[in-house]
Formats: sequence, structure tokens, C-alpha cells
Amino acid sequence: MIDIHTHLIPNIDDGSKDLQDSLKQLAKMAEGGVKRVYLTSHYFRGHYQYSRDEYDKRFNLLIEKAKEEKINLDIQPGFEIFLQPDIITDIQKNSLTLGNSPYVLIESELNGLPNDFYNNIYPLLRAGYKPILAHAERYVSIMRKPERAESLSHRNIYMQTNSGSLLGMYGEKVMKTAWTLVNNGWTHFIASDDHVRGTYFANFEARAEVERRIDHHTAHLLFHEYPEAIETQDIIPYQYVHIYRPSHRHKRRNWLQRLFA
Repeated sequence: MIDIHTHLIPNIDDGSKDLQDSLKQLAKMAEGGVKRVYLTSHYFRGHYQYSRDEYDKRFNLLIEKAKEEKINLDIQPGFEIFLQPDIITDIQKNSLTLGNSPYVLIESELNGLPNDFYNNIYPLLRAGYKPILAHAERYVSIMRKPERAESLSHRNIYMQTNSGSLLGMYGEKVMKTAWTLVNNGWTHFIASDDHVRGTYFANFEARAEVERRIDHHTAHLLFHEYPEAIETQDIIPYQYVHIYRPSHRHKRRNWLQRLFA
């Protein structure tokens, strides 16, 4: 398993508040079968805003302590970027990508994607970045009309779903939307969005539930294969599920054909 969305760096955003808690969470991940994790601290201009040097200092300290604890994990840098006008300037200046890849994890206003949402993403696409919309199922506009996630993927935007959403941790409506995205192939990554506020086991439970409800292949795709492609830079298709609906319409037969049918 590979987790592309976590908040484990202490005291940089609303995630972990204690180094030891972060180390315990990393150990649980490794024990459960996670092999790579991206530490995607919030980057929100005017709120959670910092230099890349400050992030790297905290990141490297956590890496150092994890090695001392012999935690067997590939720990990668990353950011969850709040989409704002001209945010590309901050992304380019601070290299706010997932690892050394062109992928950027973005978020927007949960009460509804703003009218200028795509206008703010288009400069990223034009510059060669690959946006991933974090916790797509939690946006009110997508809850009201889940097909909007499919529409965004047709505009070269990937979707990420929280494992906790699939288990009902954000409410019934969010859970229903999350499963709609998964069942229709409108999400590309399932990740924990872990803030170190409880155990990590929801991510493992969500994978087991995807295997139970759908199949092993889909679980492997969303928890491992597509997240792995961020590092290897293999192609991740925007559309990967094709639903076949056979036609039941028949040509109308004339009276002679009906007589000798």
C-alpha cells in the first residue's frame, strides 16, 4: 500500500502535534503493509504558509527519528495545496509537488467548488503539473452531483478519496458519494488523510471493504498501483472503468415475421 495524503509532520498544520505520536503512526503504517507515504502538509497562503526550508527542516527531523526507530517506510515529501489565484507561483517557488513528481495534491472550498476553480487549475496543467483533487467526495457540489467528478477527470484532474469516507467517518452522504466515485471509476487514489487523531487502521479496513464489495484488482489499483505510478511516472488513465449496458431494443417485425417466428 502507498498513502499519498497524510498530515504527520508535527506542528506545521492542523495535523500531528507531537513527534512521538507521528512516529507511532508511521510504525503502525509499516506494520500494516504500507511501503511508501507522502507527508502532505497543508499549504494555504495566508494560513498555513511556510518556506520550503522550514518544511524540509521538520521533514528531515522526522525522517531521522524514524530511522532511529527502525521504521521501514519510504517517506516522501508532499503538500496539500489550497487552490487560489496564481498559486502556481508558490508551487514553482517552493516545489510543492508529491516527491519529485509533477503531481500536485490540491484542495478547495468544501461547501462548493468555486466558479473560478478550473481557471485556477488550468495554469498548472499548462505548466505540466498533474493535479489531484483531495477528498473529492467531501465537496458539496460533488455530493449533490457525483458526475461532476467524472467531468473534472475529463479535464485532466485526478480524484482522491479518503478511506474514512468509505467507512462512514464523515457521515452518510459523504460515504454514499465516496462509494459512487469508487464504483464508477471516478476516483484514482484512496488515501488516509491521516491527522494523527486516532488509529491508522481505517485505511486498512477501507482496503478490505473495497476488496469485499468490488474485487482485489480494484483495491490494488487504488491503494497501490496508481499511487506507485506517481513515483515511477507511469501513465495513470483518467478513465479506467467502462460500464457495458447492452441494448434490449429490437427491430419491429412485420406481421409475416411475427407469424413465422
